[in-house]
Amino acid sequence: MHLWQAIILGGFYWFSFLGVFDHSLNLLFYQPLTSALLVGLVMGDVPTAMIVGATIQPMFLGQTQAGWVITNDNAAAGIITASVVIASGMDIKSAMAVAVAVGIVMSQLTNIRMTVGSFWNALTDKFISSRQYDKLWLSTVIYPSLFKVILYWIPMTLVLFFGASNIGFFVNGLPGWLQNGLNALASLMPIVGLCIVASSIGKKGYMPFFIAGFLFAAYSGVSGIGIAIVSVILAWFDFRCQNKGEHLSLNLRSTSVEDAALTKKDLNWASIRMLSFYSNGNSYERYQANGIVATMMPCLRKLYKGNDDGLQEAMVRTSELFNAEDMTSALPVGILLSMEEQKAKGAPIPGEIISDTKAALFPPMAAVGDTLNWATIIPTSLALMCPYALTGAWWPALVVVLIGAVLCNSQAFILMHLGYNLGNKAIKDLVQSGLINKVMSFFTVMGMFVIGGMISSLVSVSCPLTIATGKFSFALQKELFDVLMPNLLTFIATMAIFFTIKRKNMSVIKVIFGTMIVGIILGALGIIA
Repeated sequence: MHLWQAIILGGFYWFSFLGVFDHSLNLLFYQPLTSALLVGLVMGDVPTAMIVGATIQPMFLGQTQAGWVITNDNAAAGIITASVVIASGMDIKSAMAVAVAVGIVMSQLTNIRMTVGSFWNALTDKFISSRQYDKLWLSTVIYPSLFKVILYWIPMTLVLFFGASNIGFFVNGLPGWLQNGLNALASLMPIVGLCIVASSIGKKGYMPFFIAGFLFAAYSGVSGIGIAIVSVILAWFDFRCQNKGEHLSLNLRSTSVEDAALTKKDLNWASIRMLSFYSNGNSYERYQANGIVATMMPCLRKLYKGNDDGLQEAMVRTSELFNAEDMTSALPVGILLSMEEQKAKGAPIPGEIISDTKAALFPPMAAVGDTLNWATIIPTSLALMCPYALTGAWWPALVVVLIGAVLCNSQAFILMHLGYNLGNKAIKDLVQSGLINKVMSFFTVMGMFVIGGMISSLVSVSCPLTIATGKFSFALQKELFDVLMPNLLTFIATMAIFFTIKRKNMSVIKVIFGTMIVGIILGALGIIA
């Protein structure tokens, strides 16, 4: 392979982690079937690349990134496999083995990226505190993108230029204890992120709903939208019980939207910014908070024009933790913009209410979006196009991208306008009636239940230990833990991490690094997997 080819393909790999127009443009670079078209164009053999991409794509259909549970690197596996087959003539099975090995290790780069992301959060805080809002583009977009050049572009270029097979032999030669430690770490880190979300949403009184969500998913096997539906039913039941005998009503038509400060153009550009920057500067500490800052900042500067203190307070709220699926998160963002508008106009909306609204709204939208987009629309479209790509045709890759643009990206524009208009109509009534606190309780119940269910359905911590004495062997996971409770070790890990986060003077960074150390040690010792 020529150096220029390795550099271009390394650039494609880098671009796949920028998250620009996820589910459409970004999809072209991330999935094996779609990235095969680009590899084929660079390597000069599109039919072979498409056949390779379609052959290995089924292996990665279940890799959804929901809840940031990333066990393999789809982009690395696709780009490496297709390029190696074309460049060396290696048979697909051998190349697949190398690509999977490299993909597993390179997926660990996500842990590095998400951990380093806390630095971008701190830099965002610094710019907000000094009111240097123009510099926020550095911490939310530019610096994270440049860091990914070092983290993704350069390593992939070296892998391709010096030979993926050599890297594969190196990966396979890693000590077993280290591989086990990395695998255990991959299981624990998503729990940390989701527990951070849960700790920011619910107070002690809501903990039973968090546990209930976990147990429901563990015993029923229901996931995604099913959990979200049950959470709505449970939240409504709790809502009615808490407000039994009260007359609750909300006139959505009482507030005109004719005097709305944000235009359709403003909202469309906010949607474009969300699609472009949403996950670029994310972290385990605050997930997509930096992307939300980049999305909302121009709108907030318009809403709070001439009110420097109000703008700074709004920017601080915007930089707080946010974690939802890329497309469906537009609904809570639209609602938040309408709340900020009402506050900027003098409505008596406490800043804490806006923060609590954000924290309570995004978990249900994450569950719906992950299930609808990551786990349904995209995998289904890829699966449908695989048979056509196996013939060497180039067009299936573009069909998948088109489907993503029409069915997924359109959600961001529709939900942004819907959330903003809904908020403008409802916020004043919510505040004046005192109903907003009750509504917040409703969404908090939903959020806690959904997060508990997401952890149970997406994460699995197990114990591979087996006690053997002569002819007798006793598998701890199968014959003890699974008998006591489904996903028991995941539950124990979740509770331990959650209550560690809730301890006084315990920073999120300490929890993240502590979990990384404990996970690698326990995995290396073969205690967990």
